[in-house]
Amino acid sequence: MIYESRFWKDDLLKQAKNLRTKSIQKRWMESTYFRLEQAIMIGFYLVRKLVEAKKLSDIMAEQQVNLSMYKHKDEWNPTTRMNKRKIDKLYNLDEEEVVSRNLRFLCNKFIHSYVFEECFDDESGLLLGIFFSSDKDRNKALYYIEIQKIIEIFEKVGSDYPTEVHFTVNFKTMDYDVTAKTDEDVWAKIKEELQ
Repeated sequence: MIYESRFWKDDLLKQAKNLRTKSIQKRWMESTYFRLEQAIMIGFYLVRKLVEAKKLSDIMAEQQVNLSMYKHKDEWNPTTRMNKRKIDKLYNLDEEEVVSRNLRFLCNKFIHSYVFEECFDDESGLLLGIFFSSDKDRNKALYYIEIQKIIEIFEKVGSDYPTEVHFTVNFKTMDYDVTAKTDEDVWAKIKEELQ
């Protein structure tokens, strides 16, 4: 259980800074790939724990993220440990579908990733984004997210501090339901009511 979220959020901001450096890096070594994957995995683990601990505003925790999705080509050619890096042979990369998913979905897919493949710009050599799929979805779909979007998520979550929290007893769960808002949420609601 997270009691003081500041330490978790500060670390998340460090992961975002680390990824920002990686997004402009041109020389990649084996250790660099490891550090990239580690920063993303740890970052999404931090996000998931903050969501589960109710240490984010409801708007942040329920945020939707647009991802590119590519369907698996052939059920008779499964994604395995031996071929998972050959994403162009396994997934229909010419048939992009834009899907909207919440933060929890994104966290779970990265934490349980089976496919994790970097995407670089052919000309500049800069990191553009990450292709990923979880162990459960590997034979259904592959997802893609831009590295800048991951950085933005980490920065927003790392800077999200609720200013208003309400606890309501839930007799079915024998626990409390928690709602959390930031000053921004409160002022947006006031503005909406005045119009």
